[in-house]
Amino acid sequence: MKKYLVLLLVLALAIGLAGCGGGSENNDSANENSEAEKIVLKFGTHLTDKHNLTLNAAIPWMERVTELTDGQVTFEHYPNSQMGKATDTYKLVKSGVLDIGYTLYMEDTLPLLDLPMLPNLYEDCAIGTSAYWDVLNQAPLSDNLVEVGLKPLMAIIWEPYTIATVKSKPATMADFSKLKLRSSGGLHDEAAAALGITPVSIPASESLEALEKGTVDGYWGSTTSWLDYQFTQVLKYAINNIPLNGWGGIFAMNIDVYNSLPDNVKEAIDTANEEMNAQLGPYIKEYCAQAWKDAEAAGMEFYQVSDDVIEETKTKLEPITKAWLEEQDKAGYPATEVYNQFLDSYEKHAK
Repeated sequence: MKKYLVLLLVLALAIGLAGCGGGSENNDSANENSEAEKIVLKFGTHLTDKHNLTLNAAIPWMERVTELTDGQVTFEHYPNSQMGKATDTYKLVKSGVLDIGYTLYMEDTLPLLDLPMLPNLYEDCAIGTSAYWDVLNQAPLSDNLVEVGLKPLMAIIWEPYTIATVKSKPATMADFSKLKLRSSGGLHDEAAAALGITPVSIPASESLEALEKGTVDGYWGSTTSWLDYQFTQVLKYAINNIPLNGWGGIFAMNIDVYNSLPDNVKEAIDTANEEMNAQLGPYIKEYCAQAWKDAEAAGMEFYQVSDDVIEETKTKLEPITKAWLEEQDKAGYPATEVYNQFLDSYEKHAK
């Protein structure tokens, strides 16, 4: 009887130990699965770490995704062109060097993304940002983005550009024809040239030196750049009523990376996208308005051109839109359709 009890005790102990061992293996397996689910995404831009879009778009978006996934997704952030120049960002995202970037300068890959740079397309940048986000997320432009390997995350449209100068106060077309202005290329160069200006394509990050050295007479661009890149150190004058074309950009993710993510992570990204885009339009409008005040406080002087110059400007810039739409349609891009979608969406959000 005693031998029988001993055997039962040994058997029970063995079973218990086996159970503990199995539990340990299961825990190890669970831990491994938990570790495997951790996701690190690389987010890179040419923007400085203090740039307004870094602080008010890129970082909040990353923080929100991390929050919505309870820490499952974290980010490696590379501002200040650490991974490459602004002109290289799309290639870096497409190749997988980056997962996410501020994908500008894509006119050779998907020229429809130049849409926000058409003259007289919009006046209110908050409404324009909402309209741009709409067209980015509906066919045919959404399909075009997939074709070039991108998933849009955030859309930005700045207020229409203006002319700021270092020494002179140009107020007529004759005055404009004497100017060499920093421009950002593409449709902006075309618009500047249409007004008789000599455009010089220089990245924003290199423009302060060009202004200081007199390589250019001034800056064709956004008021917010005056502050972000310290141009108020040299710019003295700016026109505050001339209707020039604007600028738009998108933060985008490699579509294959997005599609490979777990459903809960994709859902978190989509939620962060909608939340941030609802905030970005009003924020950009407020930031642009504040930029004028801050530039004036820094010593810049603002002035207006005559109504005749305004009408002449519109007349000279109008053919650019027509020519661009015809060119893109002929090349097989649905430019006119996307253009009309933007106008419809703009009108909708303006109500």
